[in-house]
Amino acid sequence: MKDRKVYDSWRQEKRQIDVSQNFTDEVMDQINSWEQSRNCPLLKTERLIELISFHPLAKTGLVMAGAATGIVRLIIMINTILSNGVING
Repeated sequence: MKDRKVYDSWRQEKRQIDVSQNFTDEVMDQINSWEQSRNCPLLKTERLIELISFHPLAKTGLVMAGAATGIVRLIIMINTILSNGVING
């Protein structure tokens, strides 16, 4: 019975807590800042795509790198096909 009285007195004291008007805003701000800090990887794929798509020089560089890779691949294939069997064995 004594435990019940202690519990009731504690409950009555806890009811008297004053909560400020912007309590929920502060809690949500802390939750949002925690979520942002938790989800902040070093290199996000979305950020990389955004950087490439907004910079014409980056787009041009990627197209040129792709074209150079394609040309090198074509040269290697033609060289392999037209060689006298040295590469093929």
